[in-house]
Amino acid sequence: MLPDSERIANPSDMRLFYPILALLVLFTTSPLVAQDEEENPLMKKRFFLEAGIFGVTRDFKLGADGQSEGGEIDFNETFNLSDNEPTYFFKFDWRFAKKWTVAFETFGVNAGNSLILEEDVTWEDITFEKGSFVRAGVDFRLYRLFFSRTILNRPKHLINVGLGLHAINIGAFIEGEGRTSEGNIEPGKRRVNGLIPLPNIGASYMWAPHRKWMIGANLDWLGLTIDQYSGSLWYFAPKVKFQIVEHFGVGVNYALFSLDAKVDAENWNGRFDMSFSGPLISLHGNF
Repeated sequence: MLPDSERIANPSDMRLFYPILALLVLFTTSPLVAQDEEENPLMKKRFFLEAGIFGVTRDFKLGADGQSEGGEIDFNETFNLSDNEPTYFFKFDWRFAKKWTVAFETFGVNAGNSLILEEDVTWEDITFEKGSFVRAGVDFRLYRLFFSRTILNRPKHLINVGLGLHAINIGAFIEGEGRTSEGNIEPGKRRVNGLIPLPNIGASYMWAPHRKWMIGANLDWLGLTIDQYSGSLWYFAPKVKFQIVEHFGVGVNYALFSLDAKVDAENWNGRFDMSFSGPLISLHGNF
């Protein structure tokens, strides 16, 4: 008889070993499998809060019964306004029904400068002449309200489509000594303000390849006329989110917003073109 150390395992003993090994493997790996299949918290959220910094680059052209030598008044170029400065933004989503979500977001920018003009600028009945000292500025705030319905809901994929409203609160001014239509030189200030409502259609997509990562994008578009306002807008925002813990995470987005509008109102008869783009860095909470 061979010693125990040299004995070859009996096939019947091995038949008992394989089921035990299989049970051990299943037991030790099942938590990992469950973790891989666990749904990303952002895909099943009811409330979503996000706030961060928008490193916006902007371009703003305005016509208000007036012009510079190049036509419309390019505020960035004519008044040497900063075209790149950070601002804050805020977003809130509420899934109030299984397939319905309402979203609200807002951000604003403003800029001003005092300088000696390098060209004549005419606004309504006053001309601010080359070489004169003026102050000028713009302010802008966007409010976006969007109602969407889920048309595809899978553990890793989510598609929403819906209708929304962009409300744009915009203002611009020039202040200094100018020549009136009667030929007199006197202090003058010209300013326009408007709250422009533009409804839109849109869609969003979310892909969660892992319970901690989400990749998605929003797209809004519309062009129409409402009362004294007419125009078109584009809004595109790709994004990447990372869940640090179950209910909190960080995100990096890129937003591109473009608006071309015409105003035929009592206090403003003109048009403006503007675009905003840049990265967004945010913190979010989901509940």
